[in-house]
Amino acid sequence: MPIPKWKIKGIVDDFNECGCCGRRGLKRTVALMPLDADGNEDGTAEDVAYYGTSCAATALGWTQGKVTDTARAAQAERDQGDAYARRIISIYAPVEFAPVRDKARVYYGRNHHKGWTRPAPRWPTPRPARPARRGSRTSAATS
Repeated sequence: MPIPKWKIKGIVDDFNECGCCGRRGLKRTVALMPLDADGNEDGTAEDVAYYGTSCAATALGWTQGKVTDTARAAQAERDQGDAYARRIISIYAPVEFAPVRDKARVYYGRNHHKGWTRPAPRWPTPRPARPARRGSRTSAATS
């Protein structure tokens, strides 16, 4: 299976011009990140190409519907990651420059660990002795 040359990063409404054919006034463009020979992202945010859905489908060898569905899924995943980052920042940013005691209160209040309130270890109780076997089969068969 050939390694794809592009990875779909999402749908962008800010750019309305195709970076492939130059068509203008597009409703949406697909952000494509170039990939190296090993299939890893090759470049930074400045290297992202913005293609229309039809040019992206041609570049990837896919149907236009598959490109649109994949772009929407990538955008939803990106939005979910952004929402998580905003939530974490809203929790920990107010105490970034606070005293250590306040930081610890917020951190341990949000991250409950069972080990922090562990009771003192108890000594292991000895196991009860096993009852003796009544006899083996070989001795019963010979008698």
